[in-house]
Amino acid sequence: MNLDIVLWPDPVLLRGTEPIAQVDDELRAVVGEMRRVLFEERGVGLAAPQVGVARRLMLVCPSGEPGDEFPVLNPEIVAAEGEEIGEEGCLSFPGIYGRVPRAVVIRVRYQDLDLRTHEMELSDWVARIFQHELDHLNGRVFIDRMTPASRAKAEDALEALRSRFAESQ
Repeated sequence: MNLDIVLWPDPVLLRGTEPIAQVDDELRAVVGEMRRVLFEERGVGLAAPQVGVARRLMLVCPSGEPGDEFPVLNPEIVAAEGEEIGEEGCLSFPGIYGRVPRAVVIRVRYQDLDLRTHEMELSDWVARIFQHELDHLNGRVFIDRMTPASRAKAEDALEALRSRFAESQ
């Protein structure tokens, strides 16, 4: 298995994902490939759709350092507080950055690779990463949440990605 970053507007990024009911060798291999891609691309989070896998799986690694990442299966936000606008980028949108409003504090529920359920409170940077990756699992991308000014500034770069995708089909 050799997975690579899927670029927008590939449909796999926009259609949502299937819940994970069982962890098998294939899913563990996907997690291993996602780790490789995450660190090769120097990311801090990666959702399965970003490597072409339509499953409710993401990696969160706020430090960007190998060993600090944790796999998150079937995540959900059960509570959210506050709002802050911050700059985001995305591996599926190379070179595109924009200001995105996100909750400051979130309470999340998810499963680990042993399908044990966890609940935790996340804030600031980690909460932003979690929300960004969860959006991917729900078929949403960060440009959908960008402030209007950021979206307008990104439009030329987005058009270039649309053209590149159309040419590859």
